[in-house]
Amino acid sequence: MIVHAVHETISIDASTSLVAIVTLVTALVFGLATLACPSRATVAWGVAFGLGLLGTYVWVAAHQMDSATLQGAASGLMICFEPIVWLGLRLHFGKRPIWWPVVAFVLAVPAVLAVTAGTPTFQTSFRLAFVAAGVFAALIAFELFRSRSPRRDIKLPLALVSCAFAIVAAVGGVAALFETDLGLAGQLDVIRDVNSVGTLVTSTCAAFTLVMLVRADGPRIDAAALGAVRARRRLQKARAQGEQSWSILDVRLDDPADLRESTTGAGFSLIVDRFHDDVSESLPAAADAERVADDRSIVIIHGSDESVQHHVRAMLRRISAIEVTGASAGMRLSASVGWASVGVVGYDYDDLIAAAEEAAIRGRENGGDRWERVKKAPTTLER
Repeated sequence: MIVHAVHETISIDASTSLVAIVTLVTALVFGLATLACPSRATVAWGVAFGLGLLGTYVWVAAHQMDSATLQGAASGLMICFEPIVWLGLRLHFGKRPIWWPVVAFVLAVPAVLAVTAGTPTFQTSFRLAFVAAGVFAALIAFELFRSRSPRRDIKLPLALVSCAFAIVAAVGGVAALFETDLGLAGQLDVIRDVNSVGTLVTSTCAAFTLVMLVRADGPRIDAAALGAVRARRRLQKARAQGEQSWSILDVRLDDPADLRESTTGAGFSLIVDRFHDDVSESLPAAADAERVADDRSIVIIHGSDESVQHHVRAMLRRISAIEVTGASAGMRLSASVGWASVGVVGYDYDDLIAAAEEAAIRGRENGGDRWERVKKAPTTLER
């Protein structure tokens, strides 16, 4: 009889599960990512989960109070998760942050949905906001798939759920253009139910991916991101002063897959450590080299063409020197260097990186152990 009474007292519905799971994953992200490894990226992700948690609580309260305004605001807060996570990924991977669409979305969407709640324009407002959130979800998947981090298994949960979100948003947007037996109001109810379920799935997958990204690649990626910030500042100052003696070098170890297969895990780690040490030690004190991957380093260097060429040649000789002892004893390593200068490509850091990357890949394809200079801006970079 006591067990039966307790069973009837405790009732767990979908709202309770939603609050419990979102609260749990938010605590995990705050504890294991934002507080454990504070950076601009992890702070952004903490804000995203915090807004998602707030939206979830407001959503449950709105249902209890039967408040259309609170429901609209809660829906807006919950889908603000997508643009902030995308911004955090760009910060984490050292990309140039694009703030204005994220700030505009976060400020406008909850306010518009709250104001239009209970009016005929709410359906259109919510659909547009949901489609816009789907665009950011597609951008999240794009950032994850194009990142050079080798941990594809870590990136896959968030990438797949983001693709699913983008597809649902696109289907919902297209369905709104056609009359169906379900009707516009019924379609909206379905999308809102999908949004609630999607919040559970997305927050769980995002928490796993983001925490593991920080734990697995965080220190190296954060260092590369800080290096990118410093490089952008230098280039902005150079632009203001009209200096054109700046270059970006993309240095890549040749045949990394073969080296990994021919050595043990520890041996390969020693080889790549030696590679990055050779890159750093062959450069002048004013140059900065950032390790962005095991087989890749990005260098920003100041000097005349003759000076840069001298340092690049010295770097390649140092890397290819055969060691007598150590993990690479008896092995001849080599590297390919892509060289993009401000005078050719311009002052934009991302354009310089893209041009140097293309040149480095071309150097590898041409046999490696060489440097390739960008002689004209690629057509994709022309303004």
